[in-house]
Amino acid sequence: MKRILGGLILAVLAAVAVYTLMPQPLPVEFGQVEQRTVREYITEEAKVRLADEYVIDAPVSGTAFDIAWDVGDVVQAGEVLVKMDTDAITQQILGLEARIRQSRAQESSVDILKPKVEDLSSASVRVKEASDAVQMTEKEKRIVGINFEEAQKEYTRAKKLVGEGVASQSMLDEAERAFKGLEQQMASAEIAAAAARKSQELAQLAASRVEGSVDDNEYMREVYAAEVAYLEAQKAILQSDLNKMEIKAPVTGPVLEKYMETQRVLIAGTPLLKMGDLNSMDIECDVLSEEVTRITVGDPVDIYGKALQGATIPGKVKRIYPSAFRKISSLGIEQQRVKVLIEFDAQATQLLTGTRVDVRIITAEAADVLAVPERATFRRDNAWYVFTVQGGRAVLSPIEVGLKNDEWAQLEDHLQAGDTIVAEPKNDLVDGMRVVPL
Repeated sequence: MKRILGGLILAVLAAVAVYTLMPQPLPVEFGQVEQRTVREYITEEAKVRLADEYVIDAPVSGTAFDIAWDVGDVVQAGEVLVKMDTDAITQQILGLEARIRQSRAQESSVDILKPKVEDLSSASVRVKEASDAVQMTEKEKRIVGINFEEAQKEYTRAKKLVGEGVASQSMLDEAERAFKGLEQQMASAEIAAAAARKSQELAQLAASRVEGSVDDNEYMREVYAAEVAYLEAQKAILQSDLNKMEIKAPVTGPVLEKYMETQRVLIAGTPLLKMGDLNSMDIECDVLSEEVTRITVGDPVDIYGKALQGATIPGKVKRIYPSAFRKISSLGIEQQRVKVLIEFDAQATQLLTGTRVDVRIITAEAADVLAVPERATFRRDNAWYVFTVQGGRAVLSPIEVGLKNDEWAQLEDHLQAGDTIVAEPKNDLVDGMRVVPL
Protein backbone atom coordinates (compact mmCIF):
# COMPACT_ATOMS: atom_id res chain seq x y z
CA MET A 1 0.00 0.00 0.00
CA LYS A 2 2.87 2.28 0.81
CA ARG A 3 4.30 1.68 -2.66
CA ILE A 4 0.90 2.34 -4.31
CA LEU A 5 0.34 5.51 -2.31
CA GLY A 6 3.83 6.74 -3.12
CA GLY A 7 3.26 6.08 -6.81
CA LEU A 8 0.03 8.10 -6.76
CA ILE A 9 1.75 11.01 -5.07
CA LEU A 10 4.52 10.96 -7.64
CA ALA A 11 1.95 10.86 -10.49
CA VAL A 12 0.10 13.87 -9.06
CA LEU A 13 3.35 15.79 -8.61
CA ALA A 14 4.36 14.95 -12.17
CA ALA A 15 0.97 16.12 -13.51
CA VAL A 16 1.27 19.38 -11.55
CA ALA A 17 4.77 19.90 -12.87
CA VAL A 18 3.66 19.26 -16.46
CA TYR A 19 0.70 21.62 -16.10
CA THR A 20 2.93 24.28 -14.55
CA LEU A 21 5.48 24.04 -17.33
CA MET A 22 2.84 24.08 -20.12
CA PRO A 23 2.14 27.53 -21.74
CA GLN A 24 -0.96 29.13 -20.21
CA PRO A 25 -3.84 30.33 -22.47
CA LEU A 26 -3.61 34.08 -23.23
CA PRO A 27 -6.66 36.13 -22.13
CA VAL A 28 -7.84 38.24 -25.08
CA GLU A 29 -10.96 40.14 -26.10
CA PHE A 30 -13.17 38.09 -28.39
CA GLY A 31 -15.30 39.52 -31.20
CA GLN A 32 -17.33 38.29 -34.14
CA VAL A 33 -17.57 38.86 -37.85
CA GLU A 34 -20.74 40.95 -38.34
CA GLN A 35 -23.05 41.90 -41.18
CA ARG A 36 -23.35 45.69 -41.22
CA THR A 37 -22.87 48.94 -43.16
CA VAL A 38 -19.31 50.29 -43.38
CA ARG A 39 -18.58 53.88 -44.36
CA GLU A 40 -15.35 55.68 -45.12
CA TYR A 41 -15.29 59.27 -43.94
CA ILE A 42 -13.19 62.31 -43.16
CA THR A 43 -13.71 64.06 -39.81
CA GLU A 44 -12.92 67.72 -39.26
CA GLU A 45 -13.77 70.60 -36.98
CA ALA A 46 -16.00 73.15 -38.69
CA LYS A 47 -17.77 76.47 -38.13
CA VAL A 48 -21.31 77.66 -38.87
CA ARG A 49 -21.41 80.81 -40.99
CA LEU A 50 -23.77 83.03 -42.97
CA ALA A 51 -22.86 82.82 -46.64
CA ASP A 52 -24.83 85.95 -47.62
CA GLU A 53 -24.30 89.18 -45.72
CA TYR A 54 -25.78 92.55 -46.62
CA VAL A 55 -24.45 96.00 -45.82
CA ILE A 56 -27.44 98.35 -45.63
CA ASP A 57 -26.52 101.82 -46.91
CA ALA A 58 -28.36 105.13 -46.88
CA PRO A 59 -29.98 105.15 -50.37
CA VAL A 60 -30.36 108.94 -50.44
CA SER A 61 -28.90 111.89 -48.59
CA GLY A 62 -30.82 113.13 -45.56
CA THR A 63 -31.32 112.80 -41.81
CA ALA A 64 -31.53 109.22 -40.49
CA PHE A 65 -33.28 108.61 -37.17
CA ASP A 66 -31.98 106.26 -34.47
CA ILE A 67 -31.70 102.58 -35.38
CA ALA A 68 -33.90 100.59 -32.98
CA TRP A 69 -32.23 97.27 -33.76
CA ASP A 70 -29.18 96.01 -31.87
CA VAL A 71 -26.46 93.56 -32.88
CA GLY A 72 -27.84 90.03 -32.55
CA ASP A 73 -31.49 90.97 -33.14
CA VAL A 74 -33.19 88.83 -35.80
CA VAL A 75 -35.09 90.98 -38.31
CA GLN A 76 -37.81 89.59 -40.56
CA ALA A 77 -37.67 90.36 -44.29
CA GLY A 78 -39.68 93.53 -44.98
CA GLU A 79 -39.41 94.97 -41.47
CA VAL A 80 -38.31 98.60 -41.26
CA LEU A 81 -34.63 98.93 -40.30
CA VAL A 82 -34.17 102.71 -40.45
CA LYS A 83 -36.42 105.71 -41.12
CA MET A 84 -35.20 108.99 -42.60
CA ASP A 85 -36.71 112.46 -42.22
CA THR A 86 -39.09 113.00 -45.16
CA ASP A 87 -40.28 116.57 -44.44
CA ALA A 88 -38.02 118.40 -46.89
CA ILE A 89 -38.62 116.04 -49.80
CA THR A 90 -42.37 115.95 -49.09
CA GLN A 91 -42.53 119.75 -49.35
CA GLN A 92 -40.66 119.65 -52.67
CA ILE A 93 -43.18 117.15 -54.01
CA LEU A 94 -46.08 119.33 -52.87
CA GLY A 95 -44.51 122.33 -54.65
CA LEU A 96 -44.16 120.35 -57.89
CA GLU A 97 -47.74 119.14 -57.66
CA ALA A 98 -48.89 122.75 -57.36
CA ARG A 99 -46.92 123.72 -60.48
CA ILE A 100 -48.33 120.71 -62.32
CA ARG A 101 -51.89 121.80 -61.47
CA GLN A 102 -51.07 125.31 -62.66
CA SER A 103 -49.66 124.08 -65.99
CA ARG A 104 -52.64 121.83 -66.55
CA ALA A 105 -55.00 124.72 -65.86
CA GLN A 106 -53.10 126.84 -68.38
CA GLU A 107 -53.28 123.97 -70.86
CA SER A 108 -57.06 123.93 -70.43
CA SER A 109 -57.26 127.66 -71.15
CA VAL A 110 -55.40 127.46 -74.47
CA ASP A 111 -58.62 128.05 -76.40
CA ILE A 112 -59.04 131.52 -74.91
CA LEU A 113 -55.39 132.51 -75.06
CA LYS A 114 -53.38 133.87 -77.91
CA PRO A 115 -49.67 133.63 -78.28
CA LYS A 116 -47.57 136.67 -77.50
CA VAL A 117 -44.23 137.72 -78.90
CA GLU A 118 -42.78 137.50 -75.40
CA ASP A 119 -43.47 133.81 -75.48
CA LEU A 120 -40.71 133.38 -78.08
CA SER A 121 -38.06 134.63 -75.70
CA SER A 122 -39.57 132.60 -72.87
CA ALA A 123 -39.43 129.45 -75.01
CA SER A 124 -35.81 130.19 -75.93
CA VAL A 125 -34.95 130.60 -72.28
CA ARG A 126 -36.58 127.24 -71.53
CA VAL A 127 -34.55 125.62 -74.32
CA LYS A 128 -31.35 127.13 -72.93
CA GLU A 129 -32.19 126.02 -69.40
CA ALA A 130 -33.05 122.53 -70.59
CA SER A 131 -29.83 122.33 -72.61
CA ASP A 132 -27.77 123.46 -69.63
CA ALA A 133 -29.54 120.89 -67.47
CA VAL A 134 -28.67 118.13 -69.98
CA GLN A 135 -25.01 119.13 -70.01
CA MET A 136 -24.87 119.27 -66.24
CA THR A 137 -26.57 115.88 -65.71
CA GLU A 138 -24.48 114.21 -68.42
CA LYS A 139 -21.32 115.56 -66.80
CA GLU A 140 -22.42 114.27 -63.39
CA LYS A 141 -23.26 110.90 -64.92
CA ARG A 142 -19.81 110.65 -66.54
CA ILE A 143 -18.11 111.44 -63.24
CA VAL A 144 -20.23 108.92 -61.35
CA GLY A 145 -19.67 106.38 -64.14
CA ILE A 146 -15.88 106.68 -63.85
CA ASN A 147 -16.05 106.23 -60.07
CA PHE A 148 -18.52 103.35 -60.48
CA GLU A 149 -16.22 101.49 -62.90
CA GLU A 150 -13.26 101.93 -60.55
CA ALA A 151 -15.30 100.71 -57.55
CA GLN A 152 -16.55 97.74 -59.57
CA LYS A 153 -12.99 96.77 -60.49
CA GLU A 154 -11.87 97.13 -56.87
CA TYR A 155 -14.82 95.02 -55.65
CA THR A 156 -14.05 92.30 -58.21
CA ARG A 157 -10.38 92.33 -57.23
CA ALA A 158 -11.24 92.17 -53.51
CA LYS A 159 -13.54 89.17 -54.05
CA LYS A 160 -10.76 87.38 -55.91
CA LEU A 161 -8.19 88.13 -53.20
CA VAL A 162 -10.54 86.99 -50.42
CA GLY A 163 -11.31 83.83 -52.38
CA GLU A 164 -7.56 83.18 -52.58
CA GLY A 165 -7.16 83.85 -48.87
CA VAL A 166 -4.88 86.84 -49.48
CA ALA A 167 -7.17 89.65 -48.36
CA SER A 168 -9.44 90.07 -45.32
CA GLN A 169 -13.23 90.01 -45.26
CA SER A 170 -13.22 93.62 -44.02
CA MET A 171 -11.46 94.68 -47.23
CA LEU A 172 -14.18 92.98 -49.28
CA ASP A 173 -16.92 94.60 -47.16
CA GLU A 174 -15.39 98.05 -47.68
CA ALA A 175 -15.10 97.50 -51.44
CA GLU A 176 -18.68 96.22 -51.59
CA ARG A 177 -20.03 99.25 -49.70
CA ALA A 178 -18.26 101.63 -52.10
CA PHE A 179 -19.49 99.65 -55.12
CA LYS A 180 -23.13 99.50 -53.92
CA GLY A 181 -23.18 103.21 -53.04
CA LEU A 182 -21.86 104.24 -56.46
CA GLU A 183 -24.23 101.79 -58.13
CA GLN A 184 -27.14 103.65 -56.49
CA GLN A 185 -25.69 107.01 -57.49
CA MET A 186 -25.26 105.76 -61.07
CA ALA A 187 -28.92 104.75 -61.24
CA SER A 188 -30.03 108.16 -59.92
CA ALA A 189 -27.71 109.95 -62.37
CA GLU A 190 -29.18 108.01 -65.30
CA ILE A 191 -32.74 108.90 -64.22
CA ALA A 192 -31.79 112.56 -63.88
CA ALA A 193 -30.05 112.58 -67.28
CA ALA A 194 -33.04 110.93 -68.96
CA ALA A 195 -35.40 113.47 -67.39
CA ALA A 196 -33.17 116.36 -68.51
CA ARG A 197 -33.03 115.04 -72.09
CA LYS A 198 -36.80 114.65 -72.13
CA SER A 199 -37.18 118.19 -70.85
CA GLN A 200 -34.81 119.50 -73.54
CA GLU A 201 -36.73 117.65 -76.23
CA LEU A 202 -40.02 119.07 -75.05
CA ALA A 203 -38.60 122.58 -74.66
CA GLN A 204 -37.23 122.50 -78.23
CA LEU A 205 -40.57 121.23 -79.47
CA ALA A 206 -42.32 124.03 -77.63
CA ALA A 207 -39.93 126.64 -79.04
CA SER A 208 -40.46 125.32 -82.55
CA ARG A 209 -44.18 125.55 -82.08
CA VAL A 210 -43.90 129.12 -80.84
CA GLU A 211 -41.70 130.18 -83.72
CA GLY A 212 -43.93 128.55 -86.32
CA SER A 213 -47.26 129.46 -84.80
CA VAL A 214 -47.11 132.97 -83.49
CA ASP A 215 -50.62 133.50 -84.71
CA ASP A 216 -51.80 130.06 -83.68
CA ASN A 217 -52.44 129.60 -79.98
CA GLU A 218 -52.74 125.80 -80.30
CA TYR A 219 -48.98 125.44 -79.80
CA MET A 220 -49.47 126.50 -76.19
CA ARG A 221 -51.28 123.27 -75.51
CA GLU A 222 -48.06 121.36 -76.26
CA VAL A 223 -45.99 123.88 -74.32
CA TYR A 224 -48.00 123.31 -71.18
CA ALA A 225 -48.09 119.57 -71.78
CA ALA A 226 -44.29 119.59 -72.07
CA GLU A 227 -44.02 121.57 -68.87
CA VAL A 228 -46.31 119.11 -67.12
CA ALA A 229 -44.18 116.21 -68.42
CA TYR A 230 -41.03 117.88 -67.11
CA LEU A 231 -42.57 118.53 -63.70
CA GLU A 232 -43.89 114.97 -63.54
CA ALA A 233 -40.38 113.67 -64.25
CA GLN A 234 -38.99 115.80 -61.44
CA LYS A 235 -41.73 114.57 -59.13
CA ALA A 236 -40.98 110.93 -60.07
CA ILE A 237 -37.35 111.40 -59.04
CA LEU A 238 -38.37 112.88 -55.70
CA GLN A 239 -41.03 110.23 -55.17
CA SER A 240 -38.45 107.52 -55.85
CA ASP A 241 -36.16 109.05 -53.22
CA LEU A 242 -39.10 109.36 -50.79
CA ASN A 243 -39.92 105.66 -51.16
CA LYS A 244 -36.32 104.80 -50.26
CA MET A 245 -36.38 106.78 -47.02
CA GLU A 246 -38.02 103.91 -45.15
CA ILE A 247 -35.28 101.30 -45.37
CA LYS A 248 -36.54 97.72 -45.00
CA ALA A 249 -34.74 94.43 -44.37
CA PRO A 250 -34.04 92.62 -47.66
CA VAL A 251 -33.92 89.17 -45.96
CA THR A 252 -34.68 87.49 -42.66
CA GLY A 253 -31.60 87.34 -40.50
CA PRO A 254 -29.59 88.75 -37.58
CA VAL A 255 -28.02 92.18 -37.30
CA LEU A 256 -24.28 91.53 -37.45
CA GLU A 257 -22.88 95.06 -37.16
CA LYS A 258 -24.30 98.51 -36.44
CA TYR A 259 -22.50 101.54 -37.81
CA MET A 260 -24.79 104.32 -36.48
CA GLU A 261 -26.06 104.79 -32.95
CA THR A 262 -27.77 108.21 -32.92
CA GLN A 263 -29.62 110.46 -35.37
CA ARG A 264 -27.27 111.79 -38.05
CA VAL A 265 -27.26 113.67 -41.33
CA LEU A 266 -25.94 111.29 -43.98
CA ILE A 267 -24.91 111.33 -47.60
CA ALA A 268 -26.10 108.63 -49.98
CA GLY A 269 -24.04 105.46 -49.64
CA THR A 270 -23.21 105.82 -45.93
CA PRO A 271 -23.32 102.33 -44.32
CA LEU A 272 -25.93 101.95 -41.57
CA LEU A 273 -25.74 98.30 -40.51
CA LYS A 274 -24.85 94.81 -41.69
CA MET A 275 -27.19 91.82 -41.53
CA GLY A 276 -27.02 88.19 -42.62
CA ASP A 277 -29.47 85.92 -44.41
CA LEU A 278 -30.53 83.00 -42.20
CA ASN A 279 -31.54 81.05 -45.30
CA SER A 280 -27.92 81.17 -46.47
CA MET A 281 -26.49 79.56 -43.33
CA ASP A 282 -23.96 76.83 -44.08
CA ILE A 283 -20.92 75.17 -42.49
CA GLU A 284 -17.30 75.83 -43.43
CA CYS A 285 -14.45 73.41 -42.78
CA ASP A 286 -10.82 73.15 -43.89
CA VAL A 287 -9.82 69.72 -45.22
CA LEU A 288 -6.25 68.52 -45.76
CA SER A 289 -5.34 68.83 -49.44
CA GLU A 290 -4.30 65.16 -49.65
CA GLU A 291 -7.74 64.08 -48.38
CA VAL A 292 -9.97 66.50 -50.27
CA THR A 293 -9.56 64.52 -53.50
CA ARG A 294 -11.80 61.84 -51.95
CA ILE A 295 -14.66 64.32 -51.55
CA THR A 296 -17.21 65.22 -54.25
CA VAL A 297 -20.05 67.74 -54.25
CA GLY A 298 -23.20 66.09 -52.90
CA ASP A 299 -21.43 63.68 -50.52
CA PRO A 300 -23.53 63.13 -47.34
CA VAL A 301 -22.27 64.66 -44.10
CA ASP A 302 -22.98 63.93 -40.42
CA ILE A 303 -22.95 67.08 -38.28
CA TYR A 304 -22.50 66.64 -34.51
CA GLY A 305 -20.73 68.09 -31.50
CA LYS A 306 -21.39 69.77 -28.15
CA ALA A 307 -23.40 72.56 -29.76
CA LEU A 308 -25.96 69.95 -30.86
CA GLN A 309 -26.14 68.38 -27.38
CA GLY A 310 -25.44 64.85 -28.55
CA ALA A 311 -27.66 64.98 -31.64
CA THR A 312 -26.44 64.32 -35.18
CA ILE A 313 -28.03 66.15 -38.11
CA PRO A 314 -27.57 65.45 -41.84
CA GLY A 315 -25.97 67.70 -44.41
CA LYS A 316 -24.21 67.43 -47.75
CA VAL A 317 -21.17 68.93 -49.46
CA LYS A 318 -22.20 72.11 -51.28
CA ARG A 319 -18.92 73.43 -52.64
CA ILE A 320 -15.22 72.54 -52.78
CA TYR A 321 -12.92 75.51 -53.30
CA PRO A 322 -10.57 75.22 -56.30
CA SER A 323 -7.32 76.05 -54.51
CA ALA A 324 -5.55 75.24 -51.24
CA PHE A 325 -4.14 77.61 -48.66
CA ARG A 326 -1.50 77.36 -45.97
CA LYS A 327 -2.60 76.85 -42.37
CA ILE A 328 -0.63 76.29 -39.17
CA SER A 329 -2.14 73.54 -37.01
CA SER A 330 -2.55 73.76 -33.23
CA LEU A 331 0.67 71.73 -32.96
CA GLY A 332 2.56 74.28 -35.06
CA ILE A 333 2.68 72.10 -38.19
CA GLU A 334 2.30 73.82 -41.56
CA GLN A 335 -0.47 72.22 -43.62
CA GLN A 336 -2.08 72.75 -47.01
CA ARG A 337 -5.84 72.79 -46.66
CA VAL A 338 -8.86 73.31 -48.94
CA LYS A 339 -12.06 75.02 -47.88
CA VAL A 340 -15.22 72.89 -48.13
CA LEU A 341 -18.78 74.22 -47.64
CA ILE A 342 -21.60 72.06 -46.28
CA GLU A 343 -25.31 72.82 -46.54
CA PHE A 344 -27.89 71.72 -43.97
CA ASP A 345 -31.40 72.56 -42.76
CA ALA A 346 -30.66 75.58 -40.56
CA GLN A 347 -34.36 76.05 -39.73
CA ALA A 348 -34.41 72.66 -37.97
CA THR A 349 -31.62 73.60 -35.54
CA GLN A 350 -30.76 76.38 -33.12
CA LEU A 351 -27.20 76.77 -34.38
CA LEU A 352 -25.88 80.32 -34.41
CA THR A 353 -23.35 81.81 -36.79
CA GLY A 354 -19.80 81.22 -35.57
CA THR A 355 -20.73 78.04 -33.64
CA ARG A 356 -18.12 75.28 -33.66
CA VAL A 357 -19.28 71.80 -34.73
CA ASP A 358 -17.73 68.52 -35.89
CA VAL A 359 -18.44 67.07 -39.32
CA ARG A 360 -18.04 63.58 -40.75
CA ILE A 361 -17.91 63.70 -44.57
CA ILE A 362 -18.94 60.30 -45.98
CA THR A 363 -16.76 59.52 -49.01
CA ALA A 364 -17.85 55.89 -49.59
CA GLU A 365 -20.39 53.41 -48.19
CA ALA A 366 -20.95 49.65 -48.43
CA ALA A 367 -24.25 48.33 -47.05
CA ASP A 368 -24.91 44.83 -45.63
CA VAL A 369 -21.32 43.59 -45.83
CA LEU A 370 -19.11 41.45 -43.59
CA ALA A 371 -17.09 43.55 -41.17
CA VAL A 372 -14.80 43.26 -38.16
CA PRO A 373 -13.62 45.86 -35.65
CA GLU A 374 -10.85 47.92 -37.26
CA ARG A 375 -8.54 47.29 -34.29
CA ALA A 376 -8.74 43.53 -35.01
CA THR A 377 -6.94 43.97 -38.35
CA PHE A 378 -3.20 44.34 -38.87
CA ARG A 379 -0.69 44.22 -41.71
CA ARG A 380 2.12 41.70 -42.06
CA ASP A 381 4.31 41.27 -45.13
CA ASN A 382 2.16 43.78 -47.09
CA ALA A 383 -1.02 41.76 -46.45
CA TRP A 384 -3.96 42.13 -44.06
CA TYR A 385 -4.66 39.57 -41.31
CA VAL A 386 -6.86 38.85 -38.32
CA PHE A 387 -6.65 36.15 -35.64
CA THR A 388 -9.65 33.84 -35.75
CA VAL A 389 -10.42 31.63 -32.77
CA GLN A 390 -10.63 27.94 -33.70
CA GLY A 391 -10.68 25.16 -31.09
CA GLY A 392 -9.53 27.55 -28.37
CA ARG A 393 -6.50 28.66 -30.36
CA ALA A 394 -5.68 31.86 -32.24
CA VAL A 395 -5.24 31.15 -35.94
CA LEU A 396 -3.53 33.69 -38.22
CA SER A 397 -6.04 34.23 -41.05
CA PRO A 398 -5.47 36.33 -44.21
CA ILE A 399 -8.25 38.74 -45.22
CA GLU A 400 -9.06 41.21 -47.99
CA VAL A 401 -10.03 44.63 -46.61
CA GLY A 402 -12.48 46.90 -48.44
CA LEU A 403 -13.79 50.12 -46.90
CA LYS A 404 -12.31 51.06 -43.56
CA ASN A 405 -12.87 53.66 -40.84
CA ASP A 406 -11.84 54.22 -37.22
CA GLU A 407 -14.28 51.56 -35.96
CA TRP A 408 -14.94 48.95 -38.65
CA ALA A 409 -13.21 47.29 -41.61
CA GLN A 410 -15.06 45.62 -44.48
CA LEU A 411 -14.12 42.01 -45.31
CA GLU A 412 -14.36 41.02 -48.94
CA ASP A 413 -13.82 37.24 -48.58
CA HIS A 414 -12.38 34.36 -46.48
CA LEU A 415 -14.54 34.68 -43.34
CA GLN A 416 -18.25 34.28 -42.58
CA ALA A 417 -20.72 36.10 -40.35
CA GLY A 418 -20.54 34.76 -36.79
CA ASP A 419 -16.89 33.64 -36.97
CA THR A 420 -15.09 34.39 -33.71
CA ILE A 421 -12.03 36.63 -33.90
CA VAL A 422 -9.59 38.29 -31.54
CA ALA A 423 -11.00 41.82 -31.35
CA GLU A 424 -7.74 43.45 -30.21
CA PRO A 425 -4.61 41.33 -30.75
CA LYS A 426 -1.81 41.69 -28.21
CA ASN A 427 1.83 41.96 -29.17
CA ASP A 428 2.69 38.57 -27.66
CA LEU A 429 -0.12 36.71 -29.48
CA VAL A 430 1.21 34.28 -32.09
CA ASP A 431 -0.34 31.80 -34.50
CA GLY A 432 -1.61 28.66 -32.76
CA MET A 433 -1.46 30.07 -29.24
CA ARG A 434 -4.23 28.98 -26.88
CA VAL A 435 -6.55 31.87 -25.94
CA VAL A 436 -9.42 32.45 -23.53
CA PRO A 437 -11.89 35.33 -23.45
CA LEU A 438 -11.27 38.22 -21.07
